[in-house]
Amino acid sequence: MAKEIINIEYPTKTYDTSKMDSWTEEQWREWRGESEDDIGIQILLMNDDEFYLKIMGIYYNEASEDMFFEFNTQNKLDRNINIQFGSWIIEDTVYNLSHVKPHYMEKHSELRGFQRYVKRTYLESWDDVAIEVNILDAETNINIRELEFHIKKRFIQVF
Repeated sequence: MAKEIINIEYPTKTYDTSKMDSWTEEQWREWRGESEDDIGIQILLMNDDEFYLKIMGIYYNEASEDMFFEFNTQNKLDRNINIQFGSWIIEDTVYNLSHVKPHYMEKHSELRGFQRYVKRTYLESWDDVAIEVNILDAETNINIRELEFHIKKRFIQVF
């Protein structure tokens, strides 16, 4: 079975704050945004006939220096599965999550808000991220699918 590589571009707006004193009222509104526009970080990783996986949030716990990823997922298969994370690469740091207990999912079920975390401070960037995910048959633990998601931030200079 060949590993499926999925490349995802995550657009991120940037602003030249050195020129804030000359911003127009419209530019200030753009920079502040509206409260209903604040959905946080959401990145759809996969949505096909078998599997749905979406990052619903990325946040830090400054006290523990953990970087949390929150996921929603859906098993669309007609069998029970385990979701097993493998190596994660954030910038050039490798994290092995294969020792963490996999998430069990019954056939045709959804799981919202499950989390995985790595030791990483909020001061470290995450412009390039690679996440390995293995979908395993829950009864035999045989690999059904091997996925690797490459997330790259694309910075957009707004003004």
